[in-house]
Amino acid sequence: MATHLVGIDLGTSGVRITAYDTDGEVLLSSEAAIDVQTVDRWERALRGTALFLPGGRVLCTADGTSGTAVLVDEYGEPVFDPQMYYDSAPKQGRAVAALDATADIERKGVPVSATSPIAKLLRLREDSPEEFAAVEWILSPTTWLLYRLSIPEGEPWREVETDWTNALKFGADVTAAAPEWYEPLFESVDLSLDLFPSIVAPGTPVGTAESTLAADIGLGDAELYQGMTDGNASAMSAGCLEPGDYSIACESTSVVKYVAESITPHEALYYHRHPIAGYTASAAFETGVVFRWFCDRLFAMDERRGLEAARRVPPGAEYDVYLQGNRSPFFESGMANSVFGLWPDGDVDREGVRGRLLRGVVTGIALAEYGYLPLVAEVFDAGIERVSLLSHGTPGGDDPFSWWNELRASIWDRSVTQMEPRTTVGSLLPATLAASVYDDAETAAERLLRASGTVSPDASVAETYAPHRHEHAERWADVRALYSSWDE
Repeated sequence: MATHLVGIDLGTSGVRITAYDTDGEVLLSSEAAIDVQTVDRWERALRGTALFLPGGRVLCTADGTSGTAVLVDEYGEPVFDPQMYYDSAPKQGRAVAALDATADIERKGVPVSATSPIAKLLRLREDSPEEFAAVEWILSPTTWLLYRLSIPEGEPWREVETDWTNALKFGADVTAAAPEWYEPLFESVDLSLDLFPSIVAPGTPVGTAESTLAADIGLGDAELYQGMTDGNASAMSAGCLEPGDYSIACESTSVVKYVAESITPHEALYYHRHPIAGYTASAAFETGVVFRWFCDRLFAMDERRGLEAARRVPPGAEYDVYLQGNRSPFFESGMANSVFGLWPDGDVDREGVRGRLLRGVVTGIALAEYGYLPLVAEVFDAGIERVSLLSHGTPGGDDPFSWWNELRASIWDRSVTQMEPRTTVGSLLPATLAASVYDDAETAAERLLRASGTVSPDASVAETYAPHRHEHAERWADVRALYSSWDE
């Protein structure tokens, strides 16, 4: 009997379902857009991705955004719209940040800010106490989806579990021998732990898919397994499987992952318990979404045209751009994207100004991404020998996305291995081990992961940006200090 591996990626902009055979070949794949962040729209998108496999054993798991909270009643029905990872509750965030328990959990590798789930939960409780009283479970999108597939409609949700990667940002202590909720934090804000599921390892069996929704999308009776956050799934698909592995996924956000043997606290990093072994040091900050905003709102062009305009500008001629600091490494909610060097030069035409600004944005993004290489090397006293990249484009390609990857390699001053973007495979790896599809993680990776090739730096471009590479992080911190001084 054939075994089919199905991964569901529930993202911010859409949902994708992909089915693989045990050699990692794609059998079927489907995706649908999500235009509004509500549970109803998520389910509509899921139904739009239905795929029906031939007979056989079906293993299924999922990944989703980290830090997003789904609040449901005892039957799994939403009480509030999803509290997205990018939503912010500044007042409650400041109150939580002042707690002694917060300082303790931050030393365990969990940063707490206005965008943390706990801050947004407190805001909901303050603003809508009656509705909040109806909440039975507070879940990640991944956990919500797996139990939505598992439990028939109209039946109560009992004994819900969540994987430890999704539990982290809600307030889990992943340094414990068995990851658990950090009780002092929840006691400090009078938030009952009964609202949160038990914490288990990624790949732990959930049960069988018995809901009508599961049948509607072709997954009736599938074996369900605990998944993970999309960032962890992405890192796994990039080959971050053992200590020393380093990856960066570059899409709407840039997500840095480094597999470490232990936790070394740093304000720019948060930690997951690795889905298989060790810990994953992580950082995430908005990048691609920033570039698309500049392209669309300032120049009414799409991302491809924006990259083409940036590409026409010589290296070093761009304006200096420093990214917003609301997420890593600064967690400064008032620090906006900032542009320097905008002189009214009459010798530069309109197209040239556009190109310089857009090249400044892509260069600023690549420099910000580079900053984590020396940071991680210093924190863990380790050389970064191999960097895996997940991004659009192809190694050696002539399209603008491939050019941006080459610019990255040049600014980072190193060759990088570009991996196929198989996020759904990443979430499947622990499940396949739990289900005894493969004997070990190395075999699973050999069968399921794919490398596209090597992206090499341009030596002359690397030389042009060498001074910027060493100065950018310090100047970025100076910009942060400027914004902070205005708030004093």
